Amino acid sequence: LLRRGLKALDPALAVSVLESVVGAGEGSVVVADVEWERFAPAFTSARPSPLLEDLLEDLTEVADAVGGTSQEEVQDAGQSFLGRVAGLSAVERAQAVLDLVRSHTAAVLGFRDMKAVEPVRAFRDLGFDSLTAVELRNGLNADTGMQLPATLVFDYPTPQLLAEHVHDALFGSADVEPEAAVLADLDRLAGAISGFSPENAARGLVEARLRSILAELGGVAEDEAKSAVSQQLDAASDDEIFDFINQELGRS
Repeated sequence: LLRRGLKALDPALAVSVLESVVGAGEGSVVVADVEWERFAPAFTSARPSPLLEDLLEDLTEVADAVGGTSQEEVQDAGQSFLGRVAGLSAVERAQAVLDLVRSHTAAVLGFRDMKAVEPVRAFRDLGFDSLTAVELRNGLNADTGMQLPATLVFDYPTPQLLAEHVHDALFGSADVEPEAAVLADLDRLAGAISGFSPENAARGLVEARLRSILAELGGVAEDEAKSAVSQQLDAASDDEIFDFINQELGRS
């Protein structure tokens, strides 16, 4: 509860306050010491709350007035991360963004290592709630200089999808090389298939389509191998051709 912004109350003080409010004739009363800066964003990240909307606006104004994180500081943080990945290739840069998402995910969940965060496993299955969603958003914003919404784990439900969104926002979707894009698509596909139940009628259709793709991929490889052998034979001498035939037939 403390992480959510609900502080423990001194029992005597809490009872005294409750008694005074009840004595005033109020029908429904809650006495709580709420850290609104922490509680309100987490509470409203997964559900709208007209009750807290005005309060959130007031809190933002107060934070700005007392010296909250400035836009310049956010931009500096983003430039720092961009500087760390500036010399990397497109594939390495995409991996760096995924590692960033996984490391922040591990941190808010209390994992020792980001290896515990599977890229295609849903945030919901990892144990995320509205509070950890806000903490992840804050960490990524601080490192990248972005202004991600608190609903990011609901909009991009796996670390892989979220990393792709962050990457595209920072570097553009054209930055990823075709090979990396194909591998990312395969990761997304694996994550989707893992959620199928054994009774799902689509499993058979998916399996048939995958087998067709593998057969096509194998056919391309076979054609390339045949072409390579043909080129070698065209360039070979008679003696080399006879040696090749003898080797294939097991003769010496």
